[in-house]
Amino acid sequence: MNEIFLDTETTGLGPDAEIVEIAIVGASGHPLLDTLVRPMGRIPAEATAVHGITADETAGAPAWAEIHDRVVELLSDRPVVIYNASYDVRLMQQTAALHGLEIPEIDAHCAMLRFAEHWGEWDDYRGSHRWKRLNFAAAQAGHVWTGEAHRALADALACRSVWEYLHSTPAQEPDSEYFPGEIQL
Repeated sequence: MNEIFLDTETTGLGPDAEIVEIAIVGASGHPLLDTLVRPMGRIPAEATAVHGITADETAGAPAWAEIHDRVVELLSDRPVVIYNASYDVRLMQQTAALHGLEIPEIDAHCAMLRFAEHWGEWDDYRGSHRWKRLNFAAAQAGHVWTGEAHRALADALACRSVWEYLHSTPAQEPDSEYFPGEIQL
């Protein structure tokens, strides 16, 4: 496995949200980068309630511009596995843009979408497999948490466990409730 695994914690979900913590771990599980990031804006109480990161904690942390080159270097020329890749990639792009920087195109793989497909639970409303939270997927993978969920390093390690599980475990058999089979007329 030559993939790396990434997770971020952020100030929110919207178009003005930015990264307050990022972790990247190698295929062996060794951290390649694990740092708080000082945001340009404030950290709303709602975000702190999720990840526990406060403005006081990030006050002495590097700004995104200070870690940008290292992040880009780590993400270049290898697969990057992320649980909910579209979100984390968007937040890296947003945060970089706030500093007048760009994130180049990366070879991102979404462990959340792969796990949803593997788990096999269908969502008729969305017309796709039902997404599962990282803590659920990690539990199915037998992951033993070494830090708090919703912190970047702990979540990146959980993502790694889920990815390994997906490559070593056969997919779930479709549940007849979600896959009723052919319709007979």
